Amino acid sequence: MIMRITLYLFLIFFISSCKSDAELSIERGIYYYEWQKYNEAILEFNHAKYFQLAKKKKSYEDIQLLAQTHYNLAITYAKLGLFNQASQEAKHAYNLIPNQEYRELIQLINKGTESK
Repeated sequence: MIMRITLYLFLIFFISSCKSDAELSIERGIYYYEWQKYNEAILEFNHAKYFQLAKKKKSYEDIQLLAQTHYNLAITYAKLGLFNQASQEAKHAYNLIPNQEYRELIQLINKGTESK
């Protein structure tokens, strides 16, 4: 009986903890960014973007994840001083999900471009 309960709990935990390849790539990208490994972060975020774009049917959650990926790329590019790429990625994020956070990022990147 205890073995059966343990098995059920393990299965519930395993099923609920499954993440998509895109989500895992985003998590790795965030870790790399936090470790100041910006080029590796960009590779992971681009990998996540590839997984998301290759998906045929996209739910609203998929679009949100894609927008977040573009947002993460924009921040990483801006950190490296690559403001043109950062601006493009921020605009992609905003076009997918037009919210205040993405709009503010575009404005910050534009200020960074003007100050250079």
